Amino acid sequence: MMTKRSLSVLLLTLAFAVGSIGLAHAPPSQPPVIGTPIISPTSPTSSNPVTVSVNVTSARSTIKNVTITYTNDNWKSNTTIVATYNATTTTATGQIPALASGGHVEYYIVAFDNAGNSNLNSNNGSYFTYDVPAPASLISVSILTYVLVAAGVVAGIGVVGVKILKAAQGESRQRKY
Repeated sequence: MMTKRSLSVLLLTLAFAVGSIGLAHAPPSQPPVIGTPIISPTSPTSSNPVTVSVNVTSARSTIKNVTITYTNDNWKSNTTIVATYNATTTTATGQIPALASGGHVEYYIVAFDNAGNSNLNSNNGSYFTYDVPAPASLISVSILTYVLVAAGVVAGIGVVGVKILKAAQGESRQRKY
């Protein structure tokens, strides 16, 4: 007859055995899965910072952090920002500052989990991209500069022309006397 103690030992041994089998047959570590990012606003202007949001999950662990690395000079230099991660929605969110003079932005995302795994989503090496048009004020300043220079040239020619005419009139008056 089995006692309560031997029953407890048997159940505990069985639990350890099942747990060991489960761990022995667990799949190898899997890196985090990074979805396709979306940006907001979808058509940024030179005064808009751009919010990058992306779904990131890990089957075997929790997400430790997510980074977004971006460039606006064709990778001559780059900046990495740490995204905020919401475990409830599995969404990582980071903000790329506004490009005051406009330009082309390329970026990629890296995720790390607490099991030591990482993954990169670089859009298959093509990077994720968006363009920011040059601000209208810069275009307007350039046009205004040309208009002001042209007006100055015309005014200068006008002043020289008036002086030449006055000088010619002065000479003709002196000859009459």
